Amino acid sequence: MKNILYYFYQIIIPEDRIHDGYFSYQNHLFLLYKYQRKLDEIDELLKLNEEMLFNGYKVNKIIKNIYNKPLTMYDNNYYVLILVNYQYYDNNISNYMINSNQYDLLKRNNWDYLWSMKIDYIEYQIRHFNNKYPLIQDSVNYYIGLSENAIKYFKMINKNNVLLYITHRRFNKDSFDNPLEFIIDYKVRDIAEYLKYCFFSNEKNIYEIKRYLKKINLGIIDYLLLYTRMLYPSFYFDKYDDIINNNQDENILLDIINRSMEYEELLYEIYLIIKRKTNIISITWINEKMVKNT
Repeated sequence: MKNILYYFYQIIIPEDRIHDGYFSYQNHLFLLYKYQRKLDEIDELLKLNEEMLFNGYKVNKIIKNIYNKPLTMYDNNYYVLILVNYQYYDNNISNYMINSNQYDLLKRNNWDYLWSMKIDYIEYQIRHFNNKYPLIQDSVNYYIGLSENAIKYFKMINKNNVLLYITHRRFNKDSFDNPLEFIIDYKVRDIAEYLKYCFFSNEKNIYEIKRYLKKINLGIIDYLLLYTRMLYPSFYFDKYDDIINNNQDENILLDIINRSMEYEELLYEIYLIIKRKTNIISITWINEKMVKNT
């Protein structure tokens, strides 16, 4: 990494002072980050980063290289240098309403299309697994079914005039202020992904998540979008991608699979909370299972 910093940023630093891309230089902390998004998104990410910094939001800063470019190509990989101003979770970012017409490439609010494409791709892949990945083959249809419920739910919601905000692809405390993780979506995306993170990392139990949801104040459509987002099993598909693309052991899915009934209970409790605030259509098979188990 020291060669990238020297040739493209005129920063001289020994390799042993760089740890997982992080290094200190002239009393500042930097991160040399491997860029893994679409190349045509970088200009909008840079523009968004500059707008947020101008308006006083606590985010980290993209640093251009000596060629005045945000992206640096080295050894067939792209990198971005980031000045780390903040290293903590600041949920005010998700309250930043944006003129989304300036950032079409960053929009991710077409959930039904994105989820349908994901399902189609996974179904194509598993047809070619043969005897490989038995745990995936035994479990994936359940999570595809959850996704199909989420897609149907999303299509029933009237989303006209629902505002878009800066959100994140996934909730991660270590990269929450990373400008390369930002997307444009409905506000409740971050809330839902945060709750999924809390559930599967055991930071909050069902009772604590219920207490959190009772405290927040959302609009009627936002509550329905929140429930839709909770239905979509991003947690399973993220692990699936790690297995297929990064050669992870498929046993990393076991904790998710073993807690499927507990997650159904969480979905049911969220449904009951939202039902007290607005009309909400139930997911019949979940509600019937919960009622039967009481």
